Amino acid sequence: MHYLQFFFISLTFLTLSLVGSSQAAERPNFVVIIGDDISWDDYGAYGHPHIRTPHVDALAKGGMRFDLAFLTTSSCSPSRCSIMTGRYPHATGAGELHQPLPEDQLTFAKVLRDEGYYTAAAGKWHLGNAPRQHFDSIQGGSPSGCEQWIPTLKARDKEKPFFMWFAATDAHRGWSKNAVDPPHTNKEVVVPPYLPDTEDVRKDLALYYDEVSRMDEYVGKVVAELKRQEVFDNTVLIVMADNGRPFPRCKTTMYDSGIRTPFVVSWPQEVEAGQVNKNLVSSVDIAATFVELAGIDIPGSFQGKSFARGLRNASAVSREYIFAEHNWHDYAAHDRAVRDGRYLYIRNSFPEYPATPPADAVRSLSYDSMQALESEGKLAEHQRQCFLYPRAAEELYDLEADPHSLKNIAGELTLAEVKARLSNQLDDWVSRTADEVPVNLTPDKFHRRLGTHLSTMKLPQDRSGLPAWDPIQHKIPPQGIEIDEAVFALLRTRLTALQIALELPQSRGALSADVKALVKSVQWAVDLGEFYSPAQIDIAKQVLSEAERRVALLARGKEDWTRKTGLVVRGYYSSIDDSPQPYGLEIPEGFDFSKPAPLYVWLHGRGDKTTDMHFIHQRMTRKGQVTPENAIVVHPFGRHCMGFKSAGEIDVLECVQHVSEHYKIDTRRIALMGFSMGGAGAWHIGAHYADQWVAVGPGAGFAETKEYIKLPVEDYPAEYVQTLWGMYDVPNYVRNLFNLPTIAYSGELDKQIQAAQIMERAFKTEGAKLPHIIGPGMGHRYHPESLAEIRALVNEAVQQGQPEIPRKIHLQTQTLRYNKMHWLTVTGLKQHWKDSRVDAEIIQPQTYKLATKNVTALTLDGKLSLNGARVVIDGHTIQIPAVGQSKKAVHLAKAGGENGAWSRVQRAPEGVVKRPGLQGPIDDAFLSPFLVVLPGKKSMNPAVERWVHFELQHFLHRWKTLYRATPKMKYDKDISEEDLRNNHLIVFGDTTSNTLLKRIMEKQNALPFEWNKESLMIKENQYDAASHVPVLIYPNPLNSEKYIVLNSGPTHREGHDRTNSLQNPKLPDWSVIDLSLPPNDQVPGKVIEAGFFNEAWK
Repeated sequence: MHYLQFFFISLTFLTLSLVGSSQAAERPNFVVIIGDDISWDDYGAYGHPHIRTPHVDALAKGGMRFDLAFLTTSSCSPSRCSIMTGRYPHATGAGELHQPLPEDQLTFAKVLRDEGYYTAAAGKWHLGNAPRQHFDSIQGGSPSGCEQWIPTLKARDKEKPFFMWFAATDAHRGWSKNAVDPPHTNKEVVVPPYLPDTEDVRKDLALYYDEVSRMDEYVGKVVAELKRQEVFDNTVLIVMADNGRPFPRCKTTMYDSGIRTPFVVSWPQEVEAGQVNKNLVSSVDIAATFVELAGIDIPGSFQGKSFARGLRNASAVSREYIFAEHNWHDYAAHDRAVRDGRYLYIRNSFPEYPATPPADAVRSLSYDSMQALESEGKLAEHQRQCFLYPRAAEELYDLEADPHSLKNIAGELTLAEVKARLSNQLDDWVSRTADEVPVNLTPDKFHRRLGTHLSTMKLPQDRSGLPAWDPIQHKIPPQGIEIDEAVFALLRTRLTALQIALELPQSRGALSADVKALVKSVQWAVDLGEFYSPAQIDIAKQVLSEAERRVALLARGKEDWTRKTGLVVRGYYSSIDDSPQPYGLEIPEGFDFSKPAPLYVWLHGRGDKTTDMHFIHQRMTRKGQVTPENAIVVHPFGRHCMGFKSAGEIDVLECVQHVSEHYKIDTRRIALMGFSMGGAGAWHIGAHYADQWVAVGPGAGFAETKEYIKLPVEDYPAEYVQTLWGMYDVPNYVRNLFNLPTIAYSGELDKQIQAAQIMERAFKTEGAKLPHIIGPGMGHRYHPESLAEIRALVNEAVQQGQPEIPRKIHLQTQTLRYNKMHWLTVTGLKQHWKDSRVDAEIIQPQTYKLATKNVTALTLDGKLSLNGARVVIDGHTIQIPAVGQSKKAVHLAKAGGENGAWSRVQRAPEGVVKRPGLQGPIDDAFLSPFLVVLPGKKSMNPAVERWVHFELQHFLHRWKTLYRATPKMKYDKDISEEDLRNNHLIVFGDTTSNTLLKRIMEKQNALPFEWNKESLMIKENQYDAASHVPVLIYPNPLNSEKYIVLNSGPTHREGHDRTNSLQNPKLPDWSVIDLSLPPNDQVPGKVIEAGFFNEAWK
């Protein structure tokens, strides 16, 4: 007992003598020089061979160099707040980047100031407003942040001991030009092994070296000034950094490149020269150390340990472990680490989030190099840390064997005890410091690939001042049931991680749509409330699990589903709006992917609730009705529930194209089938695109409008709506079905037998007979024997295949939208929406006979033998000259229109005439790439302002809910030449609110109306501009190859969704809307005049 008492008394006396002897005479001054983003080994004192840091190196020689000094975080402001308070970042209330230090946090600067110290700061602040009152003086400084250090030193109160916080902005990005002279060269750069050795990386590092050197010059100036003032000897001067260098795999990481800091201490009066301290110290210890050295009791709020004894005795140990954390810094994150003298253990709370470097590093030359190499699969495995998905939940590194933490050994059994020891220490620290894993992380605020600010486009707001109209409620899909928000929160967490992972370089390639279609399906189901039973949460989880599995493979440059047999879900990017759209495949077991195979296209039936997610789940789990041997079946989504019209029909065609690009498909053996709504789709797509299919097998469905819905004559809509039935009513295109086998099916008792009966009548009118198989006793489903018979007939056609050049073809249309049949393309009509035909035949190898109706221009494909050929058209003979080996197409046109004589012309019709892809009506613009042009200003009249914004919001909501995509949008002022070149423009507003429309209208006779604040003049009729708006489609005067659409989306509305047969265009080329009737689910207002432009857009 006496020996113990003697030991503690002696220990106390020794400590007091070490610390108190200098205090008794004079309390020390304190200076912290903190670099911004500088790694520990980027000084000559720490062995760097080329970075010029003579002043810090001299301090190390004259004082003590700490080799195992660590920060509590590798993030700017949290690190500084932690140093100031002596607390770990999460315990300061400022654990995330840019969070200000709360007022209740005690800093050591305040403690020193309260005890008579003069306190001053100069350079970068980044601590928030609250601690400003803890300093007598605060100065800025740029570009290095060091410019005011010497003036601040000179201006101090000479009667008091002092604490100086000198914070550089060196070496933070972006780099200053000519930071030092001479600059460092690329040859001097030492590229760490976790970065690729490219010229761009070297250039980046050389610029960083310059800023480290510039800060060193200011360190020398501070030392010189302290010596001039004769206070250098009794000043504790620390040179350190707030976090590692601003490069990938450094700043914001838990590796030594992120949290290990240079730590050079000079105190000539007490610290012997040339000492190296190899014991662990942490930046959280600085506060306790300074306060103790000043002779002040250490406040209870400080969580660090004083290393005062270690300054005089380099072997004195103050801690066995250091702890560090990473919270939000530009990107969502929550990582924790513990390190002893040899091992580093990291725990990643959200391993599904990649270790993306800070945004400024993402925008760097170095990261550009890394992303380029990663996207090509050429980045070395030990350099891929930033791109791993998912990351390891636990990491363990032996820093003696692996100083750069390149090989994670957390799974090695021989190190299980080491990992358990460190894990337990981390658990204890978490408990002691009241650390918690947040339920919801602060979301990303920057793009993980580009480093640019994430921003959601703000839509223009109604500034009319008029009462708002109630939004029109969508009917398809119906609103789902309420789901516990906590369940949605878990789904959103997974969705966020997936969306982040999809920005990884190898996840962005051609296969990314296979993941994005899955992710989008769940995201929209959550956002739009498309869950119809609690059990469907499991569907969302299954779809997300597959998305996670796929993106994890893509992130490693791998995939396993493109050659998978059975049920496969894939995706493609729509040409219309760039949205990822899903489709399903059925591929037979044992399928030979090396050989060309037939393709069966199956169109699904109506399912109001079968949105993307539910469709995908069905295609993951449920076989279809048609499963031919040695053929692939594709199930297009068709934009959910629109009868495979409009964007839905393009979806079918693009699915076929996508499958043909990724699998060996015999494109002359593609069959089209469908049932119910899919049967209706097979009727119209089969007729409109008849040359794409070897056979068509529509089952049930509908084939036209008025008879299907039993519309009495007295209820017929406006004449222009009846005219527009001609776009999708299949009897108007019946002759196209003569080009291929068409086998209709109906259940004997099915009301939808009407579709086939209508088509039987249409076939008969044209002198043909439609094969119509009727399932005995069947309602709205297939009879097994009937389906077998249909399959046999379709299979027979598939086995035979399409001829490469059919001898006879028939083309029937009412619009140039549907203008092609094999080797013939119609390019001009006498009048749209009239029956138009071409019957063509190859009489002899170089003799072609054509009979036309309502056609003024056409083209014969160059794949025909046309060089020197004879074309007999409507009784006129045209001889094609023989010119060498020419395989050019031949263009024919009627001189003077319908009644003129046919002749050969040099090209198809051009200019402002109705021609393929530029023939209207309004809805036609939405079958090709389009861009919505938002108004940036207020409309001329309040009623117009309110209507424009209502219709804009209505269109965007409808495109999302029914068309299952978000349109591309830009404000009027942002439209580029590229936008004009590549897109139809959907322009909302008037000539005051939309500057693009104003620009167009300033061209003489650019659009066929006049519009100012007082009046709207169209077709020689004048309307009050305060209560009328034009809605129209017209060739864009800024690019006559594209449309401009004014103030309209697709013209069928919610009231037409009760049956897919009504989802047809409801407005012609132009109309005038009277705003006295608010928009509703049938019309955008009162249509008081409407019509079609003629073939010259007049």
